Amino acid sequence: MKQTIQELLASLPTEVTNHIQYLERMRQDFVANVSHELRTPLTVIHGYLEALLDQDLDETKPWKKIFTQMHQQSLRMENLIENLLLLSHLESAEGENKFEKQTPVASLLITICNEAKELSGHLNHQIQLHADDKLCLLGNPEELRSLFSNIIFNAVKYTPANGQITIDWYYQKNQAHFRVTDSGIGIAPEHIPKLTERFYRADPARSRSSGGTGLGLAIAKHVLIRHQALLDIKSQLGKGSVFTCIFPANRSIYLKTKL
Repeated sequence: MKQTIQELLASLPTEVTNHIQYLERMRQDFVANVSHELRTPLTVIHGYLEALLDQDLDETKPWKKIFTQMHQQSLRMENLIENLLLLSHLESAEGENKFEKQTPVASLLITICNEAKELSGHLNHQIQLHADDKLCLLGNPEELRSLFSNIIFNAVKYTPANGQITIDWYYQKNQAHFRVTDSGIGIAPEHIPKLTERFYRADPARSRSSGGTGLGLAIAKHVLIRHQALLDIKSQLGKGSVFTCIFPANRSIYLKTKL
């Protein structure tokens, strides 16, 4: 019978457990500090590249393609740093959630779906939202936004042009359910248990070409842990995926009237 990480740690001597926790804190601090240090110079580089692209000068025209590629990569690096900082915050603050409030999820999902349609662009995905506007969550709105957007945007990135993406927000058995169903490329069974690991990519080439950082589902996992929620993933290669987040009864608020 396989032991969980928590069970394994509990079976170790206190000195060993303390040392492991110390090393983990060092890792978190290192990632956070390096990310902070990279943020400022990268912002400067990104700003200069934007200025060069905005200017229509004869001197810079031969370099425009190069500047465009550099600008795209600087955007990707900025996104990676922001995700690293967010993940570091979620890990260091695990168990704490000081900014919880009743969150109207339906309106939040409308905004995210509009952003997903912009991300889809010429790929013309058919994105449908079915959200119960009486159903709210007790939680951190910014963290929940990050959770929902990461899962929805992943569906956009891994679904071929004209594919179908359906988002459902519903109440069942005293629990709130957030479900994203897509007609995308699907995920092989051996990859599913590892999807929420940092930088894990089931399809590395596809992920890089779509601008993915490999951190989205790791962030989603930590947000779910902080909200005592579960993630269920079902997928089949070539037939799409279904990601379902299930929130416990103590966080699910079903109103008698619409907001």
